[in-house]
Amino acid sequence: MMEQQTQAAQPKTKDQLRQEILQKRDSLSESERDVKSTIIAMQFFASEAFKNAKTIFAYASYGSEVSTNYLMRKALLLEKKVCIPKVNLKTGKMWPVKINSLNVLKPNKAGIPEAGLFSFKVDPMKVDVILVPAAVFDLHGHRIGSGKGFYDRYLSTYQNHAKIIGLAFDFQIVNDIPEEPHDVKVHKIITEKRIINCS
Repeated sequence: MMEQQTQAAQPKTKDQLRQEILQKRDSLSESERDVKSTIIAMQFFASEAFKNAKTIFAYASYGSEVSTNYLMRKALLLEKKVCIPKVNLKTGKMWPVKINSLNVLKPNKAGIPEAGLFSFKVDPMKVDVILVPAAVFDLHGHRIGSGKGFYDRYLSTYQNHAKIIGLAFDFQIVNDIPEEPHDVKVHKIITEKRIINCS
């Protein structure tokens, strides 16, 4: 009996948390996701980070992620420089490339929207805000991503040069995530219900 209680008390692994939260996220209807994503975008627009930013390194939303379509369109209308990730699937590295319209986005081999072949790299040191997706965030700013490590590698190099903001639906927030030495925390998390300051 005591053995069963001990097993039940074991914290969930990153993989278990990722799977559990992604199932919830995937169950959202398109209209629910759009409404929540718009609220998250509005919270971001009201922030000092957005108002002061000249260059925003966003992400082109994929699947059931918080949609950034409205966010990027509005940022472009307000004459912000908007970048999205360009990923080398072989090396696992990514870098920001500038977009002037969402019409240039095409799915890569992994199905993730990217800018076309003739996109221009942006100096990461010129980025003011990095918007980060994840499967799960905790209240301290730790994140569980897709497991491929693109953001971990990028953020480990450029974490001191930009404000790092996670975008998530509120059910993606947990109290604690198992921490690893290579993890890079986000400074702030914006959901449809709250803004969490992590630093």
